[in-house]
Amino acid sequence: MTKWSFHTEFDLEEFIWANLEPLFNLKPLARQYVIQGQICDILAITLEQQLIVLELKNVEDRYVVQQLTRYYASLRQIQPFAEQVDYSLPIHLIAIAPTFHTHNHIDREYHRLDFEFYQFSIAEDGDRFRFQLANADSAAETAVEVDPKFHPFLRSTEGDLEGV
Repeated sequence: MTKWSFHTEFDLEEFIWANLEPLFNLKPLARQYVIQGQICDILAITLEQQLIVLELKNVEDRYVVQQLTRYYASLRQIQPFAEQVDYSLPIHLIAIAPTFHTHNHIDREYHRLDFEFYQFSIAEDGDRFRFQLANADSAAETAVEVDPKFHPFLRSTEGDLEGV
C-alpha cells in the first residue's frame, strides 16, 4: 500500500483549517497568528469558548512541546480575542504530526502543561483519499474524506528514505 503525505506543512494547514469542525468540532479563530514574534499555526475555540492551539508538523519534530509552551505563555499573557475566548478555561494544546519523536513524549511527561498528540495518516482507496487522525494516548480515532480540491496537495512517500 502506498503511503501519502502533504507536500508541505502549509498544505497540511490548509487541509486542517478547512476540516476543523468535522475533525475536532472546533470553530476557526485565526491562522498563522503572530504573537510576541511567534507564529501559531491555528487558533480555534470550542463551543464553550475554550482556546485551542494546534501546532502542525508535516514531518517528525523534536521540539513541538517547547514550541507549544512558548505559544501558551504568550497567549496567556496577552489574551488576544478576549471577546471570543474564555480565559478562565485552560488553553488546550494540540500537536498534529505523522509521528512523534521519543523526546516529545519525554518532554510532555515531565511538563506542567497538558499536551495532546494526534498522529495523522492518509489512506488511498482507488482515486479517493481518507485523512485519518489518531489520538496518540487513546483509542480515539477520526477520519474524513479528502476533498478532491486537496488531492494536488498530496504526494506519495513511496521511495522516500526513512529518517531523512
